[in-house]
Amino acid sequence: MATAIDNGMALWMWPLTMAKLSSDWMETMTSAAHVVDTRMPMIAAAWLSPLTANHTELSRMVSEKTDAFGRSGRSITTAQGSIRRASEANARALGKLSGGQFLGFSEWTGIFERNLEIAATLLAMPTNALAPVHGRATANSRRLGRS
Repeated sequence: MATAIDNGMALWMWPLTMAKLSSDWMETMTSAAHVVDTRMPMIAAAWLSPLTANHTELSRMVSEKTDAFGRSGRSITTAQGSIRRASEANARALGKLSGGQFLGFSEWTGIFERNLEIAATLLAMPTNALAPVHGRATANSRRLGRS
């Protein structure tokens, strides 16, 4: 779990995080286009001659994609869980306040830190979700002959 300082720094660095996300997104799209362009003739060749097809590459098309998107989905699920837990803790603390109880300094600090955690998690979620897909697409593009 990240500290309040880590979360604050993540928010402070949001312009760089968004620039990296934009760069990774463009690199993913161009790499994916190269991979599709390279693999389409392999698919056509497999239709014409199944016995001489590149079965290793053909099987990778499915297994790598499902693995990358599965890891991407799990990163989103993890972020959602973190946000839900922090929101529920904030709701409990603010429920005390609405019930007429006094919140001490540590409770207000906890609310503040959880809000920082929520914001930092939301900021990191797109980059974390794209990372497995980006990694696989760029690795395939390099492996299939693009520098």
